[in-house]
Amino acid sequence: MPRRRRDPRFPGEPWDPGLQPERTALSWQRTILAMAVGAMVLSATAVRLDQPVLTVLAALVGVMVLVPAIFRSPDGGMPSHGRLRSWSFLVRLAGLVMALAVLGVAVTVVSLIDMTA
Repeated sequence: MPRRRRDPRFPGEPWDPGLQPERTALSWQRTILAMAVGAMVLSATAVRLDQPVLTVLAALVGVMVLVPAIFRSPDGGMPSHGRLRSWSFLVRLAGLVMALAVLGVAVTVVSLIDMTA
């Protein structure tokens, strides 16, 4: 008779000791890489539009994404008390996604204004 899995509501041992934490960590690394590439593309676009302020802001978002990721990347694991260790990292990354989106809209608006002028 096969052994039953433990109930995930009991914190005695991890309910998925397999590769899920590694997959989660890898997915966040891909997100960070995509954010860095997006910031570089946005910065290059702002350079082509001759917008130094937007160029610097986009490059700053790229640096703000990479520096925390280099020093402490999320590992995707859950400690025994059940609280996600990387919550502050994920909140910071979500804020940077929003900042990059706002900068993208700003570059688009500047581009449209330059086209009409």
